[in-house]
Amino acid sequence: MLDTFDDPVSAVPPFERPRQRRQAGGHRAGRERAGLRNDRLGNELLFVGAHALPPVSGTLFRVQWIDGHLDLAYLQLLGRDLTVPCPDPDAGCVSLPALRDAGVELAFATIFTEPASDESHPGAAYGGIDDLDGAEAAGRRQLEVYRQLETRGELRLVRSRADLDSSAGAGPRIVLLMEGADPIRDPGQVATWFSDGLRMVGLTWAMGTRYAGGNHRLGPLTALGIDLVGAMDQCGIIHDASHLSDEAFDGLLAVARGPVVATHSNCRALAGDSQRHLRDDQVRAIAARDGVIGLNLFSKFLVPSGRATIDDCVAHVQRVARLMGHRGGVALGSDMDGGFGPDSLPEHLDHPGKLDALADALAAAGWSDDDVEGFAHGNWMRFLERTLP
Repeated sequence: MLDTFDDPVSAVPPFERPRQRRQAGGHRAGRERAGLRNDRLGNELLFVGAHALPPVSGTLFRVQWIDGHLDLAYLQLLGRDLTVPCPDPDAGCVSLPALRDAGVELAFATIFTEPASDESHPGAAYGGIDDLDGAEAAGRRQLEVYRQLETRGELRLVRSRADLDSSAGAGPRIVLLMEGADPIRDPGQVATWFSDGLRMVGLTWAMGTRYAGGNHRLGPLTALGIDLVGAMDQCGIIHDASHLSDEAFDGLLAVARGPVVATHSNCRALAGDSQRHLRDDQVRAIAARDGVIGLNLFSKFLVPSGRATIDDCVAHVQRVARLMGHRGGVALGSDMDGGFGPDSLPEHLDHPGKLDALADALAAAGWSDDDVEGFAHGNWMRFLERTLP
C-alpha cells in the first residue's frame, strides 16, 4: 500500500492470444511458438492458423506471473467489485479478471489496515495503536472478503505447499499477507491468525504500529514486537520487511529466525533518500537470508521525480540482482492500485496486462529466458516451496 503525505493490453481479444511461457530455446523460438511473425515492414503480427491479425501495440510474448503485493480486500472495501473488470481504466486497473488475463496466477494479497485519518477508509481504519478492538475488527473484515471470494470460486487461498499446484481449483491463488500487524491483538493470537490462513506479516505500514516503527513514523522494534516476531517464527509465518524504519529493520533481522522478504520495496540509491526504500546493505542482508525482494511499480518509488519508465524498473531489478550476486532473489511486488492510480505507474506498464513488457525489457537487457521466468514467477515460487508448511 502506498504511503504519501491507453487501452489495456492490446486490440487482440484474449481468447485469440495464445499465452506462452518463456522456454529454453530463446526469444525467437518463443515468438515462433506463439505464432508471431514480422511482415516486410517490420510490423509484428500474430498468426491464428494461416491468418494474420492486425498489428498491435506492446508485447504478445506471455509469461506467468506471481505478484508479491496487491491490496485486493482493501479495494473491495473501497467499493470496487473485484469480480468484474474495472469500469474506468483511468481510475483503476486491478481486478480478478484482469489478473487472470494477464497470467498472474498467484498474488500476495494484503490485509491492510491503518490508523484513522482524514484520508483513511472506515473499512480499513482503526482508532490508533491503543484501539485493539478496532484494529482486530478492521483486519477481520478484510479476511472475510477473501473468504467470501474463495467460497464463490473467484480465488483460492494458499495455506500450504500443496496449494501451490496450479492445476487444482480456481485462480488466481493468493497468499495472505498482513500489512501492519495491529490487527493481531497480542503474540498469543498469532496461532489463531495462522489457522485462519495468514502466512506473511509486515509488522508495520508507514505510520508505525505497537510492534515496530514505520518508514514515516520512525521507531524501533518494540518489546512487544520482539515477542510477536518470536510467535511468528514458532508458527512459520514469513516476515515482510517493507515499510520498516531502518532501526526496526535492524531489530527484525537481529531476532527473527524465520525467512525475511521485502514484498514491495525498491533501491534507496535510485529512488531517493527515504527509509521507505532499501539501502544496499539491507538488500544484501535479505539475500543472506535467502529472501526475495519485490519490485514496487509506484513511480515515486522508482525515480525521485516525474513518471517512471520501464527502463527505470529494469535499473532497480538489475541493481538488486547485482547486490545479491545472483538473479534468484528479485521478483515482482507491484502494489498496483495501492493508493494510487494507473497514471502513477510507469509509462507503458499501467495495467496488469502490460507486465510482459517488463519481461521483454529484462530480456533485452541480457537476461536469459530462465532468469526472466525467475523474476516473473519462479523466484517467488521457489521461495514459497521452501517456506510454506
